Amino acid sequence: MDYYIHKEEVSKYPIIMFDGEINLIETKKDVIKYCKIISKADVVGFDTETKPAFQKGVSYNISLLQLSVKDSVFLFRIDKVGFMQEIEDLLSSPDITKVGIDIKNDISGLKKIKSFEPYNFIDLNSVALKCGFKSIGAVKLSIMLLGFRVSKKQRLSDWSSHQLTEAQKKYAAIDAWICPKILNVFQKRFPRYFE
Repeated sequence: MDYYIHKEEVSKYPIIMFDGEINLIETKKDVIKYCKIISKADVVGFDTETKPAFQKGVSYNISLLQLSVKDSVFLFRIDKVGFMQEIEDLLSSPDITKVGIDIKNDISGLKKIKSFEPYNFIDLNSVALKCGFKSIGAVKLSIMLLGFRVSKKQRLSDWSSHQLTEAQKKYAAIDAWICPKILNVFQKRFPRYFE
């Protein structure tokens, strides 16, 4: 069976809302504090945001790393706190499953800042293709598996700006928060792929 959604159908679905807890992390002290909390989780949602470059040959480093645990999201302002050892330890831990969508670019962007060994990552696009889905990506997977769509309005906003807006924080939170939820549905619907 092919799992597919047409572009025209996307807008018919309600936008997903996030009313969990958002922790904005802008100091080294907070990195240490929140990494301790995240390190106790089995499954963590994962995403990054980068300031968009509208000129050819121009690129920026990742500004924001989003990690989620249940209904709490942790927004690490990498351009302010750096890619600290505590963050690297989480992303390299074999004991924590990190779940994201199309994570190849996120990982290579983080590796540009600091070389590290990512471990125990699940890419939901790869899972979707394995399960016979023809439509992939955050928007379409959310619709097909959660019944809601993700708004992409903030995607091209400036993630390196001095202060993030509430809309940016919500958008960034949702992108990481939905990943474990989508994985959960995949595991229930396609258990044979996870044995």
